[in-house]
Parts: sequence; C-alpha cells; structure tokens
Amino acid sequence: MSLPIQRRDFDVFLSHAHKDKEFVAALDRWLTKAGLRVWYDARELAGGALLATDLGAAIARCRGVLIVASDDALRSGWVKAEYNAAMNERANQDAFRLVVLRLPDVNLKDLLQGTSWIDLPGPTLDADTALAIVGAFHPGERRPNPATARDVYISCSWQSDDGDSARAVCKELVGQGFRLIGDARDQKGFGSGERVERIIASCGAFVGILPYRGVESASATDKPYKYFLSEMDAAASLDLPTLIVADPRIRRVDGTDAAWLRMDTGASACPAAVSDALGTLWERWHEPPAPQYIFCATDLESEIARLGGPLRHLIERITGMATVIGTDIHDQDTPSAIMKKICSAFLVLADLTDDNLNTCIEAGMALAAGTNVELIARGRMRSPPFMLRSLQMATFEDEVERIATLHRILRPYRRRVINAEL
Repeated sequence: MSLPIQRRDFDVFLSHAHKDKEFVAALDRWLTKAGLRVWYDARELAGGALLATDLGAAIARCRGVLIVASDDALRSGWVKAEYNAAMNERANQDAFRLVVLRLPDVNLKDLLQGTSWIDLPGPTLDADTALAIVGAFHPGERRPNPATARDVYISCSWQSDDGDSARAVCKELVGQGFRLIGDARDQKGFGSGERVERIIASCGAFVGILPYRGVESASATDKPYKYFLSEMDAAASLDLPTLIVADPRIRRVDGTDAAWLRMDTGASACPAAVSDALGTLWERWHEPPAPQYIFCATDLESEIARLGGPLRHLIERITGMATVIGTDIHDQDTPSAIMKKICSAFLVLADLTDDNLNTCIEAGMALAAGTNVELIARGRMRSPPFMLRSLQMATFEDEVERIATLHRILRPYRRRVINAEL
C-alpha cells in the first residue's frame, strides 16, 4: 500500500530529458526557492542510475510529478514510463498532482490524453508560467472562494479502515456548497495548546463523525475517542451549530450523547436521518467567532493590492484564507477598523519594497499585537527598518522570484481544505 500523500518525502518528482538539463536545473532551483522538496535525479541519484524497478517507488515518495515536455523528452522511454507511473498514482490518490510544462513548439497530443498542460512561451521561466505552476500544485477547482465560503470544521478519521462514513458525510456537505476545514498539523502560527481551537473558531459550524474503534465507551480523557470529543467540546464552548454522527455502538460516558445521529462506520452513503440533518446546516451556519485571513500591508498602488489580481489570488490559493488590505475596509472610523483588522489577522504580509511609512506602521502594530508577520521586499538582501529588526525579510529581484518567495513563506500557513481531497 502506498503512503498517504501527506506523509511523502517530496512534493514533486521532476521528470525530464537529460538534454534539457540546463533549463531543468534552473527550474529545480526555482522550485526549491519556492519551498518545495524536489526529487531531481541529478541530486537524488548522486551519480547513480535509476533502475526501472525503482521508478515507481521514487514517484510513490512524491506528492506530484512535474514533466518538462520537450521533443527530447517525448522520445525518451524514461519520461513516458514516468508519465505512466504518475497516471497510476493519480488514479489511486485523488490529491496526487500531475503537471506538464510544455516547452515551445512541442506536440503533446500523442503522449497526453485527458491531461492538460502549461505552455512555456520562451526559453526561460516567466511570471505567468510561474503562477500557473504554483496554481497547479494548489488546485482551485474544488476549493470554494475563501472570501465568500461557508467554512465547516470537520472532526473525523481519514484512515482507510474506518473513514467510509466520514467521506460519505463530507461529500454531502460539499454538495451543499460548504467549504470543509480540517486540523492542519503543519499550519504555522499556533501555540501548542490552541491550534485546533483556533481553527474551529474560524469556522461557522462543526460536524463530528465518530468511527467505531473496538471500544464502546467514549470520553474526552481516554483513547480512542478523546480527540474527537475534545474537539466537540471546543465547538460547544464556542456555541457553534453542531452535528455529531457516531457509530451506533459508541456511547459517551462523560456527558450526554442524546442528540447524536447514528451511522455505521462502514457506510458509504448517509442514512435519511443524517442527510436530513445535514440539509438543515446551511440555515444554522453563522459567521465564525474568529475568522482567519491574511492582511496584506502594502503600497496601495502595488500589484498585491489589486482586488482580484493574480498575486492576491495566489496568496488565497496557497493559504486557503481570504486576503484583506486597508482599502477593503469602509467603516466610518477607518483607521481604527484597520488597526483592529491587523491585530486580529492570522498573518500580516508586509511588502516593504519602498519602506512605505504606512506599511511599516501596520507591520509594527501586528508585531506588537503578537500577530504572525512576514516581511518581503524587492531588491538585494537587506535589514528591515529598526523597529522590525526582530524579523527576517525575504527579498526578490523580479516577478518570477517574487512568486517563489511568496510561496515559500506562505505555504507553512496553509489551511487544510478537505474539498480538494475528496
């Protein structure tokens, strides 16, 4: 059995013909600068050769494959074998990504059937292509817009032997238009004891699905159900609209389970009572107690400030969180509203390219409030202004490098959006 996607060592397997090594080496450097762990034969094989029997195992250690499609690559038996191995992974792992980058004037129709590709217009990576590559590894087709989505926290098991009921419930919720949020253990910016509680508080409803794990008695202090029940209790303390769907064999011994709905752990479809209850959740959902969003502190003439622009879209695609800038706020007392928004943000991303005074002030307010702060700036590496010297500042020389820089610093803050995994 192959490893789950989230446990794999590498983010991307770089498939290419060796005659393209000059371009591929530059692409590897860019992907690495973007914070991705790349399986690149020039580095991973250390002078050896990949055997045919090792190919599938190497790709199975990765979360996706990026094929650099050139005429030489299309003639390569290795690239075709890597493509076939990637197709097999994608058939068995919904979250596995297959991304094809077509070099200029290459005919791909004979190799690719049912797979789209990204066109590289010239001999080097440009900003539009860089945006497309990043977007391909953060697919948006099954991710509702974070600025308008109705987020529901999902507490469940994703293990293959007891996750059937969870998948059935989640599919019904997705069909209703909800965005499903889970516990992202690699999400940055939480204290050790508050990560889950803060994610739950960023949602407007809570759904818990308890699988049977060989024990009938359930309590918030004992395995195997304590994590499920502690998350339920956290949602109850926030007064969130809540639905609990549990296997009929489970009984709570440290509280009441009278309102729990019942569904067999191995059920692949929701019983009528569960479907009916899920159908009422849309009306019961309410604004989250503590929404999570990215505040972009920047010169209002910058590209990041443009509503609906590619960089704001990139930030939302990577993190799964909405973006806010000062001009989005229209309260009567705008300065006070902006200060409150900054101090309540999950992250403040401050672009100090021109040491804009307002941007420096906004970053300083966030730092004083204990908010997560990341600094970026165009140009050579330098220190940030004096009052922000406790922070590091990521610099970039051009738009292609800025995209990589944004991905690297934002990726650890990403939320788990379950819609993309179903």
